[in-house]
Amino acid sequence: SFVQQSVITEIKSLYPQMNEAMQKIADYLIDTEDKECVERASELARRSGVSTASVSRFVKMMGYKEFRDFRLNIVMEKQEENRQEKSELNYNGEPITGDAHSICKTIFSKNVRELEETWGILDFTLMQIVADLIHEARRIVVIGVGRSKVTMEALYSRLYRIGYPIMMFSDAHEIVNITSIMEKKDILLCVSNFGQSKSVVEGARRAKKRGIKVVGISSIKESPLAKISDYTLFSAYDYSNAQDGNLFDPSSENLAQLVIVDCIYMLVARKNEKKNISYFKTFSNEINTEHIR
Repeated sequence: SFVQQSVITEIKSLYPQMNEAMQKIADYLIDTEDKECVERASELARRSGVSTASVSRFVKMMGYKEFRDFRLNIVMEKQEENRQEKSELNYNGEPITGDAHSICKTIFSKNVRELEETWGILDFTLMQIVADLIHEARRIVVIGVGRSKVTMEALYSRLYRIGYPIMMFSDAHEIVNITSIMEKKDILLCVSNFGQSKSVVEGARRAKKRGIKVVGISSIKESPLAKISDYTLFSAYDYSNAQDGNLFDPSSENLAQLVIVDCIYMLVARKNEKKNISYFKTFSNEINTEHIR
């Protein structure tokens, strides 16, 4: 079943925005097995190697007024989790060990978890708002670089085949060009996993100055992209455990964003269902001529 948004998920999402002391607290809470023994803020501070004041700031950042409320949730959530042994080769923080079955199970499990956690943080009202904006836009512009191009290209390929005026750009100079000439009836969608890609964030700022609605797709709350976007759709991702895993370029984050794209696609396609289905059928029939028989 789909899980609800958890305290640990929130910690992982906010991890890149934390200072060094807060990251020490986060590391302890994510990794240690005996959190139920931490009954006071001072004890958590001692175990994490930080000050009690840092614990208080951490708890407030997480949205709790009192430490005891935060502790109750974190203990209940983590009682059933077991710390796994780390290995040099890992997939988004998960050790890659054992035979083919074990390795594939680890990767599938990680992707399933990312999907479940993304489901837990999805804002469905916001999803509909974004779909409406896309449907009503004179022109849809999507920008992204690096791995974010996977999400960008998926959205482009789905919408253009049913007749929507969509364009995509990943070159820094092209992003400068298009975001300098967009008009108010256009919409800009910015894809950035960390929300920190310079050309994407600057493109969003440039478009905002021109009165363009900006939608971000990212995994990091309080990122530069999230702060400047009018609307941000968040996917879950374990950044606290992914630092070594990123060396091996895991696709679990992209998978969650691809599912978000499919949701947007269906919400948009439903806006003018008969026309959009007609376009898709025409495309499908014509593409058959490209198949070798």
